[in-house]
Amino acid sequence: MKLIVSLSFFMFSSALLACPILQGRYHHCHSEIRQMKGEYIIDQHQENDYQVYNVQYIDDETGQSREDVIKSNSQKISRKETLPRVGVTVRIDASARCDAGFVTSDAEVYFLGAHVGSFVSKIYLEGKLLKSDADGSYLGRDVHKRIVCELKE
Repeated sequence: MKLIVSLSFFMFSSALLACPILQGRYHHCHSEIRQMKGEYIIDQHQENDYQVYNVQYIDDETGQSREDVIKSNSQKISRKETLPRVGVTVRIDASARCDAGFVTSDAEVYFLGAHVGSFVSKIYLEGKLLKSDADGSYLGRDVHKRIVCELKE
């Protein structure tokens, strides 16, 4: 019995250790796709046996704010989102998990019930840089998006 309890504790602790500590404010963001002027604020806490990341992006130019919640429990969550550049509303089915210091999300995108895209994104720290890498396809085109922000101290 002690072995089972010890093994369970080890597996639980290992899962939590795989999740990166991303909490903080990040500014001086840049993207390969478009200019960005704003900052990310990440609040992180534990819920049951997984990490929850509350991510807020504040756009300095427009004053608009966007918030996302990422739960690293591998459970699929569906949400509707309006794409800012085209004004089209899509459904996104996504799940996230932690592995090897990354928060990895898998997402499927649907428009009017038709599958129009798939993405895998990884969020991680490299020194004092917050990095987000998204790779996938949308409307038959390959998409590769990189965002890098500096920790605000």
